[in-house]
Amino acid sequence: MTALRAVAVIAEYVPFHNGHLWQLRQAQRLTQANVTVAIMSGNWTQRGEPAVFDKWTRTKMALANGVDLVIELPAVSAVQPAHLFAQRAVELVQALQCDDLSFGSEHPDWDFNQLAQLDVQATGQEFQDHHLNFPTAFRQALLREYGLALQEPNDTLGFWYAQAAGQFPHPVHLVPVKRQGSGHRDQHLGQTISSGTAIRRALLAGDLDYRTSVPDATKQAWAGLTPLDWEQFWPYLKYAITQQTPAELRQIYQMTEGLEYRLQRLAPSAPSFANFLAAVKTKRYTYPRLQRLCTYILLNFQDPAVRAYQPVLRVLGMTTRGQQYLHTVKKHLELPLITTASKTALNQGLALEARAGLVTELVNGRVQDRGRSVIRKPAIKE
Repeated sequence: MTALRAVAVIAEYVPFHNGHLWQLRQAQRLTQANVTVAIMSGNWTQRGEPAVFDKWTRTKMALANGVDLVIELPAVSAVQPAHLFAQRAVELVQALQCDDLSFGSEHPDWDFNQLAQLDVQATGQEFQDHHLNFPTAFRQALLREYGLALQEPNDTLGFWYAQAAGQFPHPVHLVPVKRQGSGHRDQHLGQTISSGTAIRRALLAGDLDYRTSVPDATKQAWAGLTPLDWEQFWPYLKYAITQQTPAELRQIYQMTEGLEYRLQRLAPSAPSFANFLAAVKTKRYTYPRLQRLCTYILLNFQDPAVRAYQPVLRVLGMTTRGQQYLHTVKKHLELPLITTASKTALNQGLALEARAGLVTELVNGRVQDRGRSVIRKPAIKE
């Protein structure tokens, strides 16, 4: 039997597009891996936005385009600032004993394995300036101490992957891949490779020009489905904000003291989520920070429950090759492995994710967790 070598990617696939396909192919080529593992965000993304399609639809996209094993990064881990998002995701990569972790980068020539050794303490002069938010202060400290200009989003995530991997005795090997085509937040469609932002914008606007930017298998996976965005969840968020007391809102994870009053004052008159977010925004808070907070409120993620969360390996989908790899590492896993959302799993390791799933069900009407089990597909032949 051929030895199995696994390369992992950390992804959201909102949706899976040609840029993701390029990254997968390059990751496989550079590492000579014969198994590809995706640690994929569930129904909510790192920036605090609903995934444009639910996690099962996106799992089908991943499997159809060459991923062998899809592991869920649940909302409690995915909806986090970059350093915590990376930490939670890399923990799952390490638990699965993947040989390599590949990711897109604006500067693939950087030695990210060496960046794992950098130590930036949040005690410098930048962190004493209350006019700077944490991401800005950290970037300034990194530039001052090490001369590293961390400006681009993929480089930033790559840096945090390196920092997270460096916490393990035998860290996964990091393999950056040059990002192709449009910039990460570019809102205009390219010819064949476009940003996820541009594709989502086109999808929500009904602009069919996005079709050249996504593989056929992706379009087949979402056929007949309505893409999701925050506006569809706004009535539920408004209810959650206005029907709780300030004391109850203060129990929400990452709620800053005093912000609960601002939210409750502005929510009743806001006609849309976009309007509400613009009204709440101040220099102190970035849009992703506020969107993540809104997600915590909507999902009723209270501080004690989030901090007490223990990670699990929840399998969303796998090919026959992915199943074979899972079988080889199963006996050595140090985290619980979940393949079916049984009653016990929903009450324990999947409790917070099941809550997030129920909210998505309110909008798309598709069961997300209760009784759901692994999507299985044959491996794509090379």
